[in-house]
Amino acid sequence: MKPTMRKELKIGLLLFAIFNLINFIIKNLLPEIPVLHFILGGLAGLALCQIIIGILPAATYLKLKNFKRN
Repeated sequence: MKPTMRKELKIGLLLFAIFNLINFIIKNLLPEIPVLHFILGGLAGLALCQIIIGILPAATYLKLKNFKRN
């Protein structure tokens, strides 16, 4: 059986790619705007959380999913 990536992992990797792209562009253009750093930090944190949820073992993932439903 071929394991597939969960939806959360795909979303996390996409958010992380977007974070890196925006960080690369903004690093030289607007380095002194603190709001952008705050937004990028939030985006990186969200991406990391999604990636961690996506790579959890199946039993732990199902417990978390049931916890979110209740």
